[in-house]
Amino acid sequence: MQKAAVLRLALAGALFALAACSGDADAPSATPDSPLVEVVSVQPSSAAGAVRASGLVGYRREPPLAFAAPGVVVSINVDAGDLVRRGQRLATLRRTSVGANADEAALARANAERDLARAQELFERGFISQARLDEARLAVERTRDSSVITAPADGVILRRTAEPSQTLNAGAPVLVLGETRSGIVVRAPIASAEAARIRVGDAAQVRVAELGNAALSGRVTRVGAKGDTSTGAFEVEIEVASAAQLRSGMVAQVDITPAAPTTNQVAAMLVPTLSLLDARADQGVVFVVDENSVARRRAVRTAGVTQDGVIVLEGLAAGDRVISAGAAYVRDGETVRIAADT
Repeated sequence: MQKAAVLRLALAGALFALAACSGDADAPSATPDSPLVEVVSVQPSSAAGAVRASGLVGYRREPPLAFAAPGVVVSINVDAGDLVRRGQRLATLRRTSVGANADEAALARANAERDLARAQELFERGFISQARLDEARLAVERTRDSSVITAPADGVILRRTAEPSQTLNAGAPVLVLGETRSGIVVRAPIASAEAARIRVGDAAQVRVAELGNAALSGRVTRVGAKGDTSTGAFEVEIEVASAAQLRSGMVAQVDITPAAPTTNQVAAMLVPTLSLLDARADQGVVFVVDENSVARRRAVRTAGVTQDGVIVLEGLAAGDRVISAGAAYVRDGETVRIAADT
């Protein structure tokens, strides 16, 4: 009897161990061959309803300046960074399209100048349009031996793309001017769903890392009428009130507070840039790690990229653990080894 009792106990122990092993099979554990990843616990990045994006600082008007005729550059009197005044002579060109016969060229110039004087008189009396007057002025310009670029407004030279003795075609950019009186703006691409909520006049805050991320007040002055053909994003223009330290080409982060109501306001989540896979327009995929260290693919909707990461509008909840490094080597449903939890 005692021997039978011992056998029964041994059999029960074996069955218990077998059941335990069977239960573990449903919850796979990480092995040394499992991908090593890092994860972050996502949290809301901004107040509910706010729209965050990054864009480039620039003058509202940055026209390229060019000669109206082909020729050889004689002189360029300014360089990038120089401040210029309206009407200031910036560059001179020796034209190559004027007739070879000097007498014919002089006669053509005299005729063009006479036609311009007549057109000016008719314009002042209201008999011809501004376009006709402009055509007469252009005809005079085409008969001159040289061509001059003058500053159309007060501003700063942003770029210089030509040098003396260089041969240029008509219309080839020589200088790019930033018109100071036009004001400083930030142009930022915004996802279509968020752009639909933004209106001209909405308040915004602008931050630039090089300036210590101090918040500068701004307002929306333009919302693009057509989305970008490759990304689907709409360009939104934000005018900055106090822009003395801003420079064209700086990268800025903007937070826009839409006045338009929405029935689906959510707090945006911020995830590291390397977390986002298969990005296209405002869609993408991230891997979320559950309590058993199993990685699952999850589709998300995004709203742009900032210096801190990707803004996610849909698909994640506060506290989700997202793979921040190593996501490219993980398959859906695979158990991972977590190097560090953040």
